[in-house]
Amino acid sequence: MGISYKKLKEIQNRQITEMSRMTPENVKLYDHISTIARHAPADERVQEEWILSAGRAIVQAQKDNKPARELYGADLEQDIHTQLGVTGTTPGKMAAVEVGERGPSRSTSPSTSAKKKANVVEPQPTENSGPVKRTPKWYAMIAWAALSFVMLIQGGVGLFVGWTGGDTEPFQHISLFSLIVAAIGGIALVEMLRRLAERPDDEGADKNTIPKVNLKGIIIYIVIVVLVLFVGYPLRDKLPVFTLAPWVSTVIGVVGLATLRPFFGEKKKA
Repeated sequence: MGISYKKLKEIQNRQITEMSRMTPENVKLYDHISTIARHAPADERVQEEWILSAGRAIVQAQKDNKPARELYGADLEQDIHTQLGVTGTTPGKMAAVEVGERGPSRSTSPSTSAKKKANVVEPQPTENSGPVKRTPKWYAMIAWAALSFVMLIQGGVGLFVGWTGGDTEPFQHISLFSLIVAAIGGIALVEMLRRLAERPDDEGADKNTIPKVNLKGIIIYIVIVVLVLFVGYPLRDKLPVFTLAPWVSTVIGVVGLATLRPFFGEKKKA
């Protein structure tokens, strides 16, 4: 069945959350059973989901003041393999686990073996797996796209009106004020949509949970747009007005959209 890198990181983030709630002794046990599970001949997704559920069980046992080790039988490896639905395992599996345990130090994150598996499936996908960072380049890309769409729409409508014998005069002029509003409004719109679509944090939260609406963030962006309109509206007649034929506006819009990826896309590393 396999597992995508994004899903793998999602599950491992939850594992880390559960581990952060454990005592040092239980962290050591959790790391131990995680290593055993990852060496078992089971599907990687089954392994990671079982490790997550095991972490939750350990945390619950800890809350109930019960020894977490009692959750498993005397033969820890065999018990874990049984829970994973694995049969006929080879004796060499435990030896591999013991070698891993004799390392100089242990990390509180999921084992490096799982990370290596993820890197083999999809090399260096870390930049695309997380949320997009709100950098100046990100906002410049949104503004660029918004202006390109405005030019494309104005030019396209002007061409259509011209082909049908209509008056293209209204579509041959665009003011600097309109471009500023388009850029700021595009950024505000995208940010509002992003905030509306934000899900609860990935700390074991149910994916069916209704997304939380960040009203504060939405109001801030609405206020920014309103301020731009109120401040710029009196200046609309004083700001420059550009005269462009519909076909020129269309070309500018097409070129602008076509250059989004070359200008703002992530460059592949050799």
